[in-house]
Amino acid sequence: MKKICIILTIAAVMTAAASCGGGSESDAALPDGAQNQNQAEAGAEGPGEAATEKILPDVPDDKDYNGYEFTILANSTAYNPYWYSKDIYVEEETGDAIQDAVYYRNRAIEEKYNIKIKGVFTGSQFNDARKSIISADNSYDMFTVPLQGATAQLAQEGLLMDLKKTPYIDLDKPWWDQRANEQLSIGYKVMFTISDLLIIDKDALFIFLFNKDVIQEQGLEDPYALVKAGTWTIDKMWDMAKDMPRDVDGDGVMDDKDAYRLLTASHTIHGNIVSSGHFVITKDELDMPVLNIKHPMIHASYEKWQEINTDKTNSWIANDPKWNGKYPDIWIYQLEVLSEKRGLWLYAGMDRVTTLRTFDFNFGILPNPKFDESQKDYYNHVHAWCTTSVSIPITAEPERTGMVLEALTAESYYTLRPAYYEVSLKTKFMRDDESGEMLDLIFNTRCYDLGHVYNWGGVFDMFMTLPVSKNPEFVSAYEKILPKIESDMQKAIDQFLEHE
Repeated sequence: MKKICIILTIAAVMTAAASCGGGSESDAALPDGAQNQNQAEAGAEGPGEAATEKILPDVPDDKDYNGYEFTILANSTAYNPYWYSKDIYVEEETGDAIQDAVYYRNRAIEEKYNIKIKGVFTGSQFNDARKSIISADNSYDMFTVPLQGATAQLAQEGLLMDLKKTPYIDLDKPWWDQRANEQLSIGYKVMFTISDLLIIDKDALFIFLFNKDVIQEQGLEDPYALVKAGTWTIDKMWDMAKDMPRDVDGDGVMDDKDAYRLLTASHTIHGNIVSSGHFVITKDELDMPVLNIKHPMIHASYEKWQEINTDKTNSWIANDPKWNGKYPDIWIYQLEVLSEKRGLWLYAGMDRVTTLRTFDFNFGILPNPKFDESQKDYYNHVHAWCTTSVSIPITAEPERTGMVLEALTAESYYTLRPAYYEVSLKTKFMRDDESGEMLDLIFNTRCYDLGHVYNWGGVFDMFMTLPVSKNPEFVSAYEKILPKIESDMQKAIDQFLEHE
């Protein structure tokens, strides 16, 4: 228990992020049907600030579950070598701040309730979860499986509990992500959400990384100053890197050996579009999904980003099919390109920051740029395929599961959260103080788009394939799948209403 207490003081507490838009955007400027979150977390401190007093979860302290095995279904490396669960279960302490925080968090709750926390890791999350629920074999107490494909489908089929109605869970507490609670709900039900129990959602937050040496050598404007001034826009980002493209090896062909303005991937354009502050799926006054793909700002944002991404002289898309099999790990190679001053900007997940720790060059971190200077706030997208969320199967015992989940999540607020944010991201991985300020801004402006989460009619797949397609025209692409989007959405709405 002594070590648990030590972990509790590991660093200043990092908060659950405030609203998408940083709390200054008016309702009228938010995506159609979306509600502002300005009062979502009144009284909570900022990501790098310490709590003035410890907030305790409203759970009993005298429950004894006689060694019950509390089992959590999570991602294995078979799902993806980057996007597997590192935040659920650790066998023993290792000296790593994050792993030890997970270990001692679990031990604290195990001791409190006389339980044993067990992680079951799989690459077939949806099938394993659904099979267990349908057969009522009670294999799992909780799921932390991917938002897109697994969690969303389970929710749509009515196989998950409403966390708002689960005993002991208080979604208003600061260890629950208030933006996720609102943006991921349907019909005011919260069947899954994001919390400090996990770090994978933080790793799945897509950001701009840049080579500081290139900025200095080319005498470019300070991007940190641009962000603070509110003038960090798509056009500014693109114009700053206008002198980057060059045929490094002199073979007359722009390929993976040359230098580019932007290093990116085809599956990231949805996040770029969300940075305009407009979502593909919004919600109406009854908190039900509304298709927003025809919004002029979605179209305008797409046009800007698609022009950038399809400019093969200036942008290098890592998962373009022409690079298939050329490198053992194309994502590591992309980091090498950035480190070798052959790229100024890299749009990628926060998880890349961890990998960059082994690279010897000066990098910085920035939010997604605004559409233009008239946009008040920054918006930063959490990738629904990469991240997991918290959910409970309808077959679980509600009181025990709610109690343990709330206790685990509250403990994470004081252990895993600072270990990830303050000790690792801000201290071990960052190369300058300004990046810490950018991290606070980025985490305070995280967003979730239901269009990405549910992928109705393949709308996210459309965005993912357009940057490498032969016909990247936006209107014709979405009109082709519009009937399927609308049909899938209506089917989902009917299912949600059926499971009232």
